[in-house]
Amino acid sequence: MKRNTADTGARRRRVCALLIVLCTVLATAGCRTVSIKPPLGNAYRAHRTLHAVPAVTETTLTKYRPASVSLIAVGDNLIHGTLLRDAARGNGYDFHPFYENIKPYIEAADIAVINQESPLGKGKASAYPTFNTPQQCGQALIDTGFDVVSHANNHAMDSGAKAVYDTLDFWDAHADSGVIRTGIARDAADRAVIRYLERDGMKIGFLAYTYGLNGNSLPKDNPDLISLIDRDKIKTELAAARAECDAVVVIMHWGVEYETKQNRDQEELAEFLTENGATLIIGGHPHVCQPCGWVQSENGNRAFCIYSTGNFISAQSQTNTMVEAMLQVTLTRQKDGSVAVENPGVMPLVCYFRSGWRGYRVIPMDDYTEAMARSHCLAGRCRMSPAHLRSVAEDAFGEFLIAKTIPGTGTDGGQAA
Repeated sequence: MKRNTADTGARRRRVCALLIVLCTVLATAGCRTVSIKPPLGNAYRAHRTLHAVPAVTETTLTKYRPASVSLIAVGDNLIHGTLLRDAARGNGYDFHPFYENIKPYIEAADIAVINQESPLGKGKASAYPTFNTPQQCGQALIDTGFDVVSHANNHAMDSGAKAVYDTLDFWDAHADSGVIRTGIARDAADRAVIRYLERDGMKIGFLAYTYGLNGNSLPKDNPDLISLIDRDKIKTELAAARAECDAVVVIMHWGVEYETKQNRDQEELAEFLTENGATLIIGGHPHVCQPCGWVQSENGNRAFCIYSTGNFISAQSQTNTMVEAMLQVTLTRQKDGSVAVENPGVMPLVCYFRSGWRGYRVIPMDDYTEAMARSHCLAGRCRMSPAHLRSVAEDAFGEFLIAKTIPGTGTDGGQAA
């Protein structure tokens, strides 16, 4: 029987309309599909069920929303005896003046990272060679605006395990400040906790490791008290952090003291970290600045690495130990979920203190004047002119050296101060 032409046309129009609606739904859903990146691998897949037409949820809509986070990192907060004396106030200490000139830069960054090169124990304050720094110093770091404090360094066990537990107690008691500690842990369970900060919808994870403990040993009942460089553990912890975070920053205490260039061991470790998913690598320990640049692993991963940020504040007495780095980067999440390090630059700093080993300050190198060079405690002992300190920074960081800059997020890349 011959079909009615009108009915046939109507059916076709209905089918076409349905196809258009279906295509629109599929296209819309497709635009919001979570893109699975290789570094996240099976650990990510275990948390998501994929369908031909994914369900559009709040997580799906925002997981890979483009975002940018500014991050700065400085070097070793090394509280020598003359700094203790300079900070002494009656029965206590006030470390805030050390950081007041640099505070605007720390506060402006979305995330600010520092290495605290000594435990914050409750016992008697002490300095080199066995450090124990008053907890008022930790409070000054909080008030200055630091967000991440690493304690994985060679001086961590200087005052024994008790001082490390005191340090843990201090940071945990100040958890409401938003500051996270890394590189030390109460036990294996505490070490397994992924420590991250969330900014602009991005989770940035942090890990920290040290090459050693100045000959001290970890307690037998807690080998996880301080994170030592162990490739197997690093690989496992990086995988866990990558599964939960958009990007992972690794803080490394490595290298040879007073060497202005990285060695092959540092380079190989940087390649290993990059291969296993590190986004940014921040090095310290040599007390002097070392170069920075891109690291490309054989599996295609790419990270930015500064091999040494040098000191942040100290009472050391060599020219190079007075030149310090403030690394500034922007971590930008792309639509596909990958995170890129953008606009890397190093703003050089100077540790200034006048005669008598008093008046310690960290200042931007651009603020360091000829008059300050003449009044610097080390004037006459070593070369402290602005021009010479600038040349030290240029030798270390080359094309990545930047002028005094307030950290910024997004396309502005910060503002000249």
